[in-house]
Amino acid sequence: MKGIKEITVFSIGNSNELKTWSNVPYFFTKSLEEKNIKVNRIDIEENNVLNLLYKYSVYIFLKLTNKNSNHTYFRSRLNYFLTNRKIENAIRKYGSSDVLLFLTYSFSAPKKSHKKIILFSDWSYLYYINTFLKREPIWFEENMLNKEKQNINNADIILSLFPKSLEFNLQHYNNKHQYYLGNVINGNYPLNKANIIDKKRKSNKLLFIGNQKYIQGATDLITAFKQLKTKAELHIIGLRETEINMKAEGLFYHGYLDKGIASQNELYYKLITEAKAIVNTNPDWGAFSAMTEAMYYFTPVITSPYEEFTKTYGNTIDFGFYVEHNSSHKLILCLEDILNNSDDSQLKLMNNAHDKVKDFTWSAYTDKVLNLISE
Repeated sequence: MKGIKEITVFSIGNSNELKTWSNVPYFFTKSLEEKNIKVNRIDIEENNVLNLLYKYSVYIFLKLTNKNSNHTYFRSRLNYFLTNRKIENAIRKYGSSDVLLFLTYSFSAPKKSHKKIILFSDWSYLYYINTFLKREPIWFEENMLNKEKQNINNADIILSLFPKSLEFNLQHYNNKHQYYLGNVINGNYPLNKANIIDKKRKSNKLLFIGNQKYIQGATDLITAFKQLKTKAELHIIGLRETEINMKAEGLFYHGYLDKGIASQNELYYKLITEAKAIVNTNPDWGAFSAMTEAMYYFTPVITSPYEEFTKTYGNTIDFGFYVEHNSSHKLILCLEDILNNSDDSQLKLMNNAHDKVKDFTWSAYTDKVLNLISE
């Protein structure tokens, strides 16, 4: 498969927009284009009207009968049928493509396609059910799980964004061509080490990034922040005050910041480059992508030791602290430690954070993907 010239990329959302799936489709496709590959972008996001109709009918019924259900319209038979029509039309339209790249495991090309098929995702639906919902599949989820299993088993290459996700896939799917190629930094701000370190040394800012899924981590942090003896600021990105209903002196809410909007992008990176540390001790998952991006900009971390993080960075870290989400006293001590560190100690944490992720560039990642495809 030498000399790849054209790739058709299927993403759930517009891959030209930074806000789509934690910026992943945007940076993935841009990096391919920077390597002089023609990219055909296909948005396979579900229909908004049908999504709303399903949400206020079938989804409500399923929630009433199965409280822990997460079976949205995206997982429905109707969406599966309509999305596959989109995929088939795109394959016909871009017949000259060398590769079909799906930024999801939920959909793939029909078996009759003779193109090389690559599936890339953070984790499978079964992994999500087992790991995050902590339960076995419900009967009405089996149809989508079986289709996803077929997609994974039949693809030419399966890429996992996380090492534990790969381990799970290898245990549950019969595809020998599954890989973890490292993680990626979804940053579009220039790296100026001297400038960033100078800002952080003068700063007393703490940073939290996360949406409603991470409210537990946010409330734990705010509670600890209120008890600090050292004067500091806490900036919350991704949540509004009305979603948490907690106030404190020095606490600032910024809500969701869209990197595609210049003013919001500027504020986002101002906060990251000035932050003394990024903190999210949410149980099970602590906004991995945001943490990794912040680390690239020399930001120490305080996070819970969830499996994907420890598998990637180790059971002990030299660029911050592990704190269990219910260890409020330890969290306070770690925050005080970060805020009161000597210049030498702070510099060591900052450099260690950056060094851990400096090779997670999109350019390096797409090189690995292209080399794998060409084997």
